[in-house]
Amino acid sequence: MKKSYPFFMFTNCKAENAINLYLSIFKDAKLETLERWPQGNPAAPAGTVQNALLTLKNVTYRFMDSQGHDHSLTPSTSIFVVCDDEAELRKAYEEFMKSGGQELVPLGEYPFSRLFVWLQDEYGLTWQLSLE
Repeated sequence: MKKSYPFFMFTNCKAENAINLYLSIFKDAKLETLERWPQGNPAAPAGTVQNALLTLKNVTYRFMDSQGHDHSLTPSTSIFVVCDDEAELRKAYEEFMKSGGQELVPLGEYPFSRLFVWLQDEYGLTWQLSLE
């Protein structure tokens, strides 16, 4: 069966660092596959991520390193995570902030969520963490 994945290309070749951060923050995250670029490939340095699949809360994301592009990740696309409880949300928030994240929408209560934050991690990926 063919599949569709949210896809993130890291033009700074930091996909593996980002994946390791996400694995450390979310207890149910799982690295499904990790393939590395071989020597002599012009797309990215040897040993960086050619293709990785990370599953988080039953959604699988595809990651890749590349170089030589003028574009990068943008806040207009984000991963929206409904946390199991307040402790999970606060832990994720604290870990993202400790590792260089920046708030885009402050942690707080909103009409659509009793606790919510939108932040950008140090690699440029944005995350919306919410309790429903």
